[in-house]
Amino acid sequence: MSEIDSFVDLSAMEYDVKLGGKKGNLTLYTFDMKYKVQVQISEYLVFDERLQVAKKMIDECLTTWTKGGRSEIKTIINDAFSVDQEGRINTKRILALRRLDIIDPLWLKAMLAISDSLQVTGSKSYMRIYKRIGKDGQWQNITLDMAAL
Repeated sequence: MSEIDSFVDLSAMEYDVKLGGKKGNLTLYTFDMKYKVQVQISEYLVFDERLQVAKKMIDECLTTWTKGGRSEIKTIINDAFSVDQEGRINTKRILALRRLDIIDPLWLKAMLAISDSLQVTGSKSYMRIYKRIGKDGQWQNITLDMAAL
């Protein structure tokens, strides 16, 4: 991984560019295009106490929107806040709420609270190596058992 980081830094220096941080994914190919290395960065995301504030505002929106109507919409939205067996909230479901095209001021305020509550607690890098095989040039994953090495 340090060799890959050094190579990327060297490429940036060639163009007098200063890269910030280690965020982002990267694919490198050999000169003959027989092999490729993919480096992917996965971030650990958690929500702080402001998520509960957002949930309260969303509940208020739902109560207003469903007055005199069907309450099934509450079930759909509340599903985003459900927890798994370990008591963790599904980050993707919560973040999907921000993509909904709703212009209610209270909803927008709740979406801001969700954004503000999102915290990156760490990251992990994954490296995958592939080799071209066959006449059609399909990529085949090369499995590396680091424990066995």
